[in-house]
Amino acid sequence: MQAIVFANRNGNELTPLDQHYCPALLPVANKALVEYTLEDLASAGVTNVKMVISHDAIKIESQIGNGEQWGLNIDYFLSKPEEHVNSVLSRMSIDKTAQALVVRGDMLRSPCLARFIEFSRLMPSKFVHAKMAQRNPAMMMLPAGWKHNQLLNWPLETTEVDHTNSVAQVLHGECFYIDSLAAYVAASNYVINSQDFCVKGRTINTNQPQSCLVVEAQCQLPDLSETDVFGAIGEYTKVSSKAQLSQGIVVGEYCFIEDSQIQNSIILPNTYVGPQLSVENKIISQDLIIDPQTNSWSKVEDQSLIAKSTQEATNYNGIFQRAVLMFLYLLLSPLLISLFLGSLILKPKKPIVSETVINNEQQAVKAHKFNIDSPGFALLPQIWLVIKGDLNLFGASTKYQSKADDSTTYGVYGPVQLNFDESTPIEEVKMVEMEFEQSKKPLYLVNMLKKQFDKSNPAIEMKS
Repeated sequence: MQAIVFANRNGNELTPLDQHYCPALLPVANKALVEYTLEDLASAGVTNVKMVISHDAIKIESQIGNGEQWGLNIDYFLSKPEEHVNSVLSRMSIDKTAQALVVRGDMLRSPCLARFIEFSRLMPSKFVHAKMAQRNPAMMMLPAGWKHNQLLNWPLETTEVDHTNSVAQVLHGECFYIDSLAAYVAASNYVINSQDFCVKGRTINTNQPQSCLVVEAQCQLPDLSETDVFGAIGEYTKVSSKAQLSQGIVVGEYCFIEDSQIQNSIILPNTYVGPQLSVENKIISQDLIIDPQTNSWSKVEDQSLIAKSTQEATNYNGIFQRAVLMFLYLLLSPLLISLFLGSLILKPKKPIVSETVINNEQQAVKAHKFNIDSPGFALLPQIWLVIKGDLNLFGASTKYQSKADDSTTYGVYGPVQLNFDESTPIEEVKMVEMEFEQSKKPLYLVNMLKKQFDKSNPAIEMKS
């Protein structure tokens, strides 16, 4: 049976955590939120999954992959942020008579999908309306659920359903929408205190008889056998021997905690916590200290207190690419001269078009192109910006300034640069650029360039 998993929330209600995570990838007890749904699907015997993604699409696909680790076969489908379920399903061209599970994967619920699927199969002609902890757990079976897909739109509707041709199923467990910082903390606390979920790692002995501390591989920890602490600690994390951990804590991967006191707090991945700090009932993510109780936060500039714990590795592939491009640029100099002369003949008053663009360091730089009709050739002078490290060879258009987060990069070539002009609707630009971000860019570019020379068929063909 196929499942369609919606993971297309933008996460604005989780500010400031949305600076670092989309809801689907937000770590809950050191596991991405969407992974809990994928585990539940696998336990229910589902094998094929279509995952609907939008915000941070590249990060989601990179982290989740093809689903092999769960025994799933995952394909991805791009949508607008928080696009309505009916709109997405209509573009999927799904057989309206086929049975399929539709479920949100950017929220947390106790494992229940096996029971829901089994119960729904007993009465295929009726719409099964699930309830968990008096909330809508955002799941339904097709084809009976086609007229009720609005119940999965974000934010989730909680209105009652007409039970004339439907059946209510009450599922045991807890359901968290993760629609606030307080809800995120509550979900994290539930996972580390509940037997419903499997937390990654091995259990180590502490002075907490009813709950346990689960630790992943390659951690360096002090002796915690006499400490009243429970929770989860991610891999490759180092905790100083003089640090004091107490009560419920979650520490993500690649963290470094100095001689500090951590109590009832969440330390998200790649975070450094300096010495002599007292952290209680807080969320710390890199340079952010967040108080979920007051819904307030502050950004810390002093890196001796808290900071990002890891540095970016040197991009040797990028350096090599730039060196190769420099060599090719020299080889192409006769072509560049010819193109300039041709542009000079056609447009003697303005053979070169100049504009100011934003580079990948968010700085304004000058870009030049030939004043000719073929974008593929017209943009060749901008390869110099790639050699300088200002732009990527393939990336989003600098013209539309659509950079959504740090994972998006500007480039010289892309579908927008090669096919669109000022009259193109901005929504279409955003959708194409999101799809381009997920694609194998060199192959995508080859397809775009072919279209430049195929004047008989100017339509854009999307390939990933």
